[in-house]
Amino acid sequence: MIEARIRATIEAYVAAWNEQDGPQRMRLIEQACAKDLLMRTPGRRVEGHRELDALMADFQRRRPGERAVLSSAVDVQGSVFRYAGLLESLTGARGGETFDAGECDEDGRIRVLLTFVGAPPFDDRHIEPR
Repeated sequence: MIEARIRATIEAYVAAWNEQDGPQRMRLIEQACAKDLLMRTPGRRVEGHRELDALMADFQRRRPGERAVLSSAVDVQGSVFRYAGLLESLTGARGGETFDAGECDEDGRIRVLLTFVGAPPFDDRHIEPR
């Protein structure tokens, strides 16, 4: 079932952010992401496995001891998905919220990923009445 495959893909993707060993991180990236991956973050465009690996390695250098964790369920609708994540420090402190949404290929690997920094704007207090 594609939904289960996509959920496993997201788990591998998050694990890759936390993997310190370069070859193992690349195996997780290859498991989770299509070769033609396109990732967009505020101010950054990442294309393919090598660029994603470089981004993850740079994150680990800049934020030692922090790890990515899912903070929501993974919602899968057909080949598209969304979930929330955050960073957790060695002391258990949490912060650095993100919201990711994307599309997977026919094998369930991430092809397009849009990452938004900050908490998702789903709280109805932010919705203006019409």
